[in-house]
Amino acid sequence: MKGLEFWKHVSIGRYVESDSMVHRMSPSTKYLWLLAAVLPASVSRSAIVVAAVTLLPLILAPLAGVRIRFLLRGVLPVLPFVALAAAIQLLIAWPNDASPVLARVGPVSVTAREALAVLTMGLRFIAIMTAIGLFTSVTSEGDTARGVEDLFSPLSSLGFPARPLALMIAVAFRFIPIIAGEFESVVKAQAARGADFGAGARGPIRKAKAYLPLLVPVTIRALERAEALAEAMEARCYGTGPATRYVDTAGGAADVVARIVAMLWILAALAGPALAASVGGS
Repeated sequence: MKGLEFWKHVSIGRYVESDSMVHRMSPSTKYLWLLAAVLPASVSRSAIVVAAVTLLPLILAPLAGVRIRFLLRGVLPVLPFVALAAAIQLLIAWPNDASPVLARVGPVSVTAREALAVLTMGLRFIAIMTAIGLFTSVTSEGDTARGVEDLFSPLSSLGFPARPLALMIAVAFRFIPIIAGEFESVVKAQAARGADFGAGARGPIRKAKAYLPLLVPVTIRALERAEALAEAMEARCYGTGPATRYVDTAGGAADVVARIVAMLWILAALAGPALAASVGGS
C-alpha cells in the first residue's frame, strides 16, 4: 500500500499554519506575488528568467516556515507528463536548428537548442507548481476567497461577480487535496480486492490502463462532495444579502512595500530580457 499513497505527494491546497511575515501579508499581496511567479514562468522565453522564477518560491519558503522538500514533493505527480512532453520535444525535428548535437541515439539526435528547450519547459512546470503550492501553504481558505474579492471589488460596481468568482477559486484550490485523498482511498480499496496497480502493471501504458477505470468512481465521489458542499452553503443562507467580514485584510506598510517589489519583479522579468537584447544589438 505504500506505493499507492497520493496524499503525501500533494502540496497544493494544504495550509501550513504559522505566524511568519509571509502569512501575515494581506491575501491580495499574496495573489500579486503568485502572479509574479506564474506569469513570467508561463510567458517568458528567457531560460535565465525561468530559472530565476523557479528559485523564487524556494527562497520565500524558509521565510514562510514552509519546508522546501514539502514544495518539491508536489512536483512529483506531474513528472510523468513532463517526461512525456520532453520526449515529444526531442522526437520532433526543429527547423533551422544549427546548434551542436549533444547526443545521438539511432535516428534521434539531441541538439543544444532542444536540450535547452526541454530544460526550460521542466523549470516552467516546477516554478508554477511550487509557486501555487507555496501560495496555498501560506493562505487559509477564507483568505483565498477574500483575496480574489479584494482584487476584483472595484469591478463590482460594473456588475462583475467578484464574490462568486472568489468562492469558485477558493473551492478549486481546496478540492485538489480532497480529490487526491478520494483517489487514494478508491485505489487502496480496489487493491485490497485484488486489483493490480503496481507490481504486475509494468510500464507506463499498462499502469495508465490500470488506473483508467477509477475515473468514474472518483468523479462520482467528487460530485457527491460538491453537492454536499452546495447544500451546506445553501442551508447557511450563503449568497443572500450583503456580505460582511469579521477579518480585516487591508494590510499595512509592509504590504505596500511587498506589492511594489512584486510589480518591479514582474516588470524586470518580462521586459528585462528584451531591453538587454536591444542594448546588446545596438
